[in-house]
Amino acid sequence: MENLILRLFGFLPTVLFGDAAVFDRWLWLKRHLGRGRTLDAGCGSGAFAIYAAKRGNEAVGISFDERNNKVASERAKLLGVQNVSFLSHDLRRLDELAEKLGTFDQAICFETIEHIVNDKKLLRDIRGMLNPGGELLLTAPYTHYKRIMGNKISEVENGDHVRWGYTHEEIESLLKEAGFAVKTRDYVTGAISQWLILLYRALSRVLPYQAAWAVVLPFRLLTVLDPVVTKLLRYPYLSIAIVAERN
Repeated sequence: MENLILRLFGFLPTVLFGDAAVFDRWLWLKRHLGRGRTLDAGCGSGAFAIYAAKRGNEAVGISFDERNNKVASERAKLLGVQNVSFLSHDLRRLDELAEKLGTFDQAICFETIEHIVNDKKLLRDIRGMLNPGGELLLTAPYTHYKRIMGNKISEVENGDHVRWGYTHEEIESLLKEAGFAVKTRDYVTGAISQWLILLYRALSRVLPYQAAWAVVLPFRLLTVLDPVVTKLLRYPYLSIAIVAERN
């Protein structure tokens, strides 16, 4: 079914599948993605790396999950995107790929560093694979977001979060230590998107995930009101988003 949807509607379903936060991050990425060779560190099922390639960039996505990489490769093939590749590798040892992959003009790292204990090393490794002046587009959970059903903290690196998140100040300190200068700072995924994520997760407990997604999809139109509603309610955003330049 997913393959048929991609054939009929093209790229857009890849950022509509799953929860509302993926689409929010894509909208932010559209505003900040530049030109040049692109690394996606923690690429998931490949939507953002594929988008970078569709924009004319050579893109490389890296994930430890071989199944996700297979899905990503199949999606790229269905969409006719050829200038993207996906590698299975542990990001905790990203530096091992530096010689093999060479350098990049920009890197995407969305909702990844909160899963890794030594987040400082990952940021340093990404910097080491960027050309001078290259940019890192980073999102991570905001420390003060309201906890969503299913989220939990793990004491070991097993795929769950090892920390709830970061403030902008904490991220900027890590980036400065790793050799980056922050250019822009934003928040993404407001109140409405978070409520829709909660609804999707609740429905997924009693329905097949495809059915839960289909039920929630029409309500995604309400996210156009997210900036206003989030501000009025003073509701904490789910994630922080930063563009940082390699010094």
